[in-house]
Amino acid sequence: MKKKFIGIAAASLLAISAFGASSASAATEFGDNCTANEALEIPFTFFDISAPGNPLPVTAPSAGVITKWRVNFVPVPFTVPQTLKVLRTTGPNTVQIVGEASGSVAGGGSSFDARIPVQAGDRLGLFGQSEFGVLVCEGGGPFVIGVIEGGGGGVGSSAEFFEVTTDLRIPVTATVEPDVDNDGYGDETQDKCPQNAAFQTPCPVVTLGVSSTARKGLVNILVTSSFQAPVTVNGTVKLGKGKQAKLNGGTQIVAPGAIAKFTMLFPQNLKAKLKELLRKRFLMLSVSATAPNIVGPPTASGLNAKLRGQKKPPRKAKGKGKGKGPKPKSNG
Repeated sequence: MKKKFIGIAAASLLAISAFGASSASAATEFGDNCTANEALEIPFTFFDISAPGNPLPVTAPSAGVITKWRVNFVPVPFTVPQTLKVLRTTGPNTVQIVGEASGSVAGGGSSFDARIPVQAGDRLGLFGQSEFGVLVCEGGGPFVIGVIEGGGGGVGSSAEFFEVTTDLRIPVTATVEPDVDNDGYGDETQDKCPQNAAFQTPCPVVTLGVSSTARKGLVNILVTSSFQAPVTVNGTVKLGKGKQAKLNGGTQIVAPGAIAKFTMLFPQNLKAKLKELLRKRFLMLSVSATAPNIVGPPTASGLNAKLRGQKKPPRKAKGKGKGKGPKPKSNG
């Protein structure tokens, strides 16, 4: 393998030894955090198979999304273009390219944003087509690397590789974040609503609109919702002396832009009370509509509706008209 010497300074290595350290979060890091000090001027893709002494796992420890990838590099006054290849083993000597990204690595090392879904066991490779070729770390060993002719093709391509025992390692690491909702966005830095694959922005909060129309023996509740959600409608009426009537409107899926009608039938104790109540008097119905949110407490919206009594007022007795009574008898 033809090599182009980059050069190393012990002080430089110490200055960047902390580059790419793992954070103390649910995100994990894998790959090889060695510092590149050579470049191979051959059009091959290289990836670690075995790197004793490397503190990081060389394969993805769990499924998730790569949100950053990094290449450590000795301080030099130029940049070296590199292409990240995410590789998934499909056979004894075959891999599939499941993701790739490109960036120019500056002296001292560089970090790049990405969004590449991975599975446990996936590996990281580097490919370089510039005059410098592929960055590598030389020294120590023995190590085992995988070698793919050329770039191996684009995402979705299958490629054959062969193993080489060498003193070279491949200086690329990646941060993997969980992806609980499997939407292809890292839950910690890319997905603001990891509980639902439909949203990467902050999880929406449902807002409800409620109105009512009372009829004899029932009340209709009309509900609108800002997002599709199951809405439950209930009602209560205080009957006096600590007693109350409960009304159940049930649950419906309410879509945004639609008006859902919930019908609550009066129970017998409410019907009886309304029959006893004069028409000029009312009972107050308290209606509650609730809908769950993706996160946080449910949304609740309500209203009060008057239920008119049904008893007719008693008829007034007819009075005797003036001059219509019996005439008094005359003594004359």
